[in-house]
Amino acid sequence: MASKRLILQFLLKGRRLVKGTRFKGFTDVGDPVAQAVIYDAQGADEIVIVDVEASRKGAVIDPNVISAMTRQCRLPIAAGGGIRSVRDARTCFHAGADKIVVNTAALLRPKLIRELSEEFGAQSVMVSLDVKRGPGGLPVVLACSGSKAVAGPLEEHLERAVSLGAGEILLTSIDREGTLSGYDDGLYARTAEKVTVPIIASGGAGCYDDLVRLFQGTAVDAAAIGKMLFLRDYDVIRIRSYLRWKGVTVRDA
Repeated sequence: MASKRLILQFLLKGRRLVKGTRFKGFTDVGDPVAQAVIYDAQGADEIVIVDVEASRKGAVIDPNVISAMTRQCRLPIAAGGGIRSVRDARTCFHAGADKIVVNTAALLRPKLIRELSEEFGAQSVMVSLDVKRGPGGLPVVLACSGSKAVAGPLEEHLERAVSLGAGEILLTSIDREGTLSGYDDGLYARTAEKVTVPIIASGGAGCYDDLVRLFQGTAVDAAAIGKMLFLRDYDVIRIRSYLRWKGVTVRDA
């Protein structure tokens, strides 16, 4: 069995990290470089850092933040926020990012995924999909930081992203994001087995057993963790140890 990955989710506003609940009510939780150094030392597998305001402002994530992080830590970094073109992505790669994350632009102009994949390779392209439960409990895909519904079922968006060259999917439950109430395991059980690329589950991690249930009950490849680490007394070393004790395969730190 492939090792499950623990991925740190950094949300950026300006040059500061923030945490909120269901994409709202953001509060400052520190400096991205300092936090990256901490979790690098603890043995996290990767950092995903996304500027939560970039798309709305017509901007792109600040490459200076990316380069400052890569100078100070060894962790692979996936960076996103406002990426709308190959040129935007190249700026992030030149700053030291290992992957780029595309969300709104990939939903509004899906051919962007192919352009990025052909230029940089599928392994470097992460497509982020934000979903919220709608009528009948079906997941609705949203763009623009969860403010704009996009037509079509989730499965259609997943299949399109993979067929166009996405190498990985970051799938976030808006209903659970920042709530510390556990992952939407039903969402990931429904989707992970249908997708041929790795899926990162995001939204809701609040305790050790949330991660155990996710990994033992679904086929996701990785879990994104944010507020659980920033605002509760947990660290990556103890999380990894607990998962291993519960029989979940994780890499050695």
